Amino acid sequence: MQSIEIKPVEMKGWPLVTIKFNSPASDAEARQWFADMSAMLARKEPFVMVMEAQPDSQFSPEARKEMSIWFKGNRSLLGEYCLGTARIVESEEHGQRVVSDNMQKAMPFPMKAFLSRTDAIKWSEDKLRKEII
Repeated sequence: MQSIEIKPVEMKGWPLVTIKFNSPASDAEARQWFADMSAMLARKEPFVMVMEAQPDSQFSPEARKEMSIWFKGNRSLLGEYCLGTARIVESEEHGQRVVSDNMQKAMPFPMKAFLSRTDAIKWSEDKLRKEII
C-alpha cells in the first residue's frame, strides 16, 4: 500500500484558497510557500484564504523573520486582492490569539477565527460573493 505524503504546508484552490500547516516546515519549504503566495498575488484577482495550523507547525525563527519581511513587502497587494482570511482554530482562546487586535491591525484585510471548517468556508464564500456582485 502506498503512503500519502503530507507536506508541511499545503495550499490549494482558487479563488477560495485553503492553506494547511501540517507540521514544522523547513526554511526551504517556508520560502516555497512565500513564492506560492507571491504567485497568487501576481494573478491580480480577488481571493480569500482559509487557514488551519496544527499545534506543532511553526516556522523557524529565520523563516518567521522572512515571513514578516514578505508580508510587509506585499502589504499593498494583499490589501488590494485578499478579501479576507478565515482561521480555523481549536478554541476561542486560540482564536483570540491568532486574530488578536494587533494582528488585525497588521494585516490589510479582514481576519476572523472559526471553530468549524464549515463556518470558515461559508464566511469566505460570502466575501467572494460580495466581491462578484
